[in-house]
This record gives sequence, C-alpha cells and structure tokens, in this order.
Amino acid sequence: MDATSTGTAPIYDLLITERGDAIANAAHAAEQTRLKAADTLDFRLADNAKDHAA
Repeated sequence: MDATSTGTAPIYDLLITERGDAIANAAHAAEQTRLKAADTLDFRLADNAKDHAA
C-alpha cells in the first residue's frame, strides 16, 4: 500500500454518516474559540476607542 495514496476510508465515512463529523466539528469549535479569544484579548487602543464610540 502506498502511504501517499488518498483513498477513502469506508469505516470513517460510515461513522460520519451515523454520528456526524466529530473532527470537523472540533476544528470549527477550535476556530470559533480562537477568534473569540483574539477578539477578547485585543488591546489595541485605536480600535477599542472606535468600537466604544459607536
């Protein structure tokens, strides 16, 4: 078997069908958390003053 081949994984496909794509869901949650943390921890004064003035 070639380690670089990109075949399908029938067991993984079946699990996705039955239970949803846990890896994609976790990646999405991690990205949302990263964005929220970046927004929360943004200490740039110019942007914060503009946001509070609106």
